[in-house]
Amino acid sequence: MRDMESELQRAGVMPDDELDLARLALTLAALDRPEFEPDPYLAHLDELAAATDEVLSGAAKEAPAGIVAGALAGVVAGRFHYLGDTRTYDDPRNANLADVIDRRKGLPVTLGILYLHVGAKLGLDLIGLNFPGHFVLRLRGAGEAAVLDPFNGGRALTAADLLTLLRGVEGPDARLTPEACEPVGPRDILLRLENNILSRAIKAGDFARAREIVRRMIWLAPQRAGLRFELGRLEVHAGHMGAAAHAFEACRDMAADLGEARIAVMAEEALRRLKTRLN
Repeated sequence: MRDMESELQRAGVMPDDELDLARLALTLAALDRPEFEPDPYLAHLDELAAATDEVLSGAAKEAPAGIVAGALAGVVAGRFHYLGDTRTYDDPRNANLADVIDRRKGLPVTLGILYLHVGAKLGLDLIGLNFPGHFVLRLRGAGEAAVLDPFNGGRALTAADLLTLLRGVEGPDARLTPEACEPVGPRDILLRLENNILSRAIKAGDFARAREIVRRMIWLAPQRAGLRFELGRLEVHAGHMGAAAHAFEACRDMAADLGEARIAVMAEEALRRLKTRLN
């Protein structure tokens, strides 16, 4: 367990382009599976890449985006049967990459990690997008681009499809903006993965689990001041006032150093309210 924690903490100080997304997702998965043995899962990830490379005859980098998208979908969703879990979407196993590999179903972000691993192995221009509520991928190749939905068999999405997805999350007046299609790196993808677990823990009233997940997120992104604020809120809920004060102070100081004035003010106000409760 400590080795896994140390690996996440090392990742927290590494540049984004040096992070191995799938391996770190498996490290996070292992924290919830004491019996976990990573080697068969790592071998399976490489099998996905090798099978896709074979379909593309080793020419993945030169092929048009539409051809590559079809090969990805044909291997990941077709040959290996990875699809979104539409029946038990909130099952916590859907956010654990090892369980997703075992069950061949998961959330958009966990399934997306499989596609991104293949893309990284084959040198594809494949990235995750900052799309709200439903993780999608953008693939570029030979002057073409496609947006792929890993939850629905890797199918290509039109602008109309994206707008429909967005309005399902944000309401009928939502509009597609450039921010929704901004690329996200591996660190933010891992945080998005963990945030799925966090939101379900809070919804279920399991605040001990929620604190554990936020700590993991802090290991991965130690310079995200907002995570310290969330930890402080959860410590207050648990009655750990000293730990809460420490988290809010760390958040305030970090936010001030990073020029994040709004978060610094929120942390200072939280500290003030906390001291009022203690006096």
